[in-house]
Amino acid sequence: MKDTIKYIVDIIDIPAFVINKKQEIVASNQYFLVILQNTDISKNKELKNRIDSFVQKPERFLDTVFGQQTIKALKTITNNPKIFSLVSLLENIGYKITHLSSISIPLNFQNQILSNVLIFRIFSSKLSKVNELYMVLFDVNIIDILGNSVDRETEDVNKKYMVLLQVANKVFSTVKGFTETLILGKYRDYDLIYRFIEIIDNQVSNGIKILLSFNLSNNLGNFVFQKTNLYNFLTDLITKYSQKILNEYPDIAFEYYVQPNIPDLYTDPSKLELCVYNLLDNAIRFRDESKEEKRVKFKAFFESSINAILITIEDNGIGMSKKELSQIGQIFKTFSEKSGIGLGMYIVYKIVRSMNWNIKIESKKNEYTKVTLIIPFENT
Repeated sequence: MKDTIKYIVDIIDIPAFVINKKQEIVASNQYFLVILQNTDISKNKELKNRIDSFVQKPERFLDTVFGQQTIKALKTITNNPKIFSLVSLLENIGYKITHLSSISIPLNFQNQILSNVLIFRIFSSKLSKVNELYMVLFDVNIIDILGNSVDRETEDVNKKYMVLLQVANKVFSTVKGFTETLILGKYRDYDLIYRFIEIIDNQVSNGIKILLSFNLSNNLGNFVFQKTNLYNFLTDLITKYSQKILNEYPDIAFEYYVQPNIPDLYTDPSKLELCVYNLLDNAIRFRDESKEEKRVKFKAFFESSINAILITIEDNGIGMSKKELSQIGQIFKTFSEKSGIGLGMYIVYKIVRSMNWNIKIESKKNEYTKVTLIIPFENT
């Protein structure tokens, strides 16, 4: 239990610490350290007394049980969505939150501000005092308070935490809901049961895919170069992808061409595959459902006039505006409800820069998008 809590506390961007029944700190994060360094919080007797009282007899404070009642109780104290997300995550991965208390205290940064401090009791699984911990959250935005003193890297960590939180919440909530339905045994229709299992499998698979992409985005600096028969490599890759389109998107016309005598390439094939898959996935995701004919075209060939290998992916989907085009490749940047979490094009751009390739994107809103990977042949 403690290891999981330590990990969660460490990555959240809310100042927090966790104590056990003996009031020993078992986890804390950098934002709580910022509070300690900038305020005299350790001398605040009112907060200390409240924590003492809560740890000794949490039953005297608000009984939230868990689930929807926890969120309902929290809404009487805070409107911070990050706290709601944190509580939902804890409950979705098996923790129970049973009692809650809050106190308003002053924090002295550049100017004195008031902060709500939330204290709640956490159980890992069974409601046993052996398993209980107490989490203390400071409902303040440290980044807003300190401005530039919190660096850009820290902000990126915060964004990554929110992505992980959203993915975990969605996967765990869906899986939990459907597994509980199956366990109750109310359904005898095997087709329906199979459909439930299929939904669970899809949610878990999508969650794993997102988390793997997330991990890849942080580990794109490691390359393994090898001489690659580009014709065989791309033909195999596109053949597999065309089967996916046929099975999952039968209304999309997918055309592909790989030049038979395209030169061999000295490259990292896994990175090239990642680029191509992300670009194809975008072409599929941003299809225009209002169009009777939906098309995606893939083409790979050697262009002697510029001594480069060109890989183009073109679709007649929803397209992009000039403003959207200018923001392509920014981490976690999304443009519509069809967008993922904003990692796909970030990964592509990071690979392109690292490999000394080029990328060109042409698009018109509601008409088309064409992406061209340009791989200089002198780099082969």
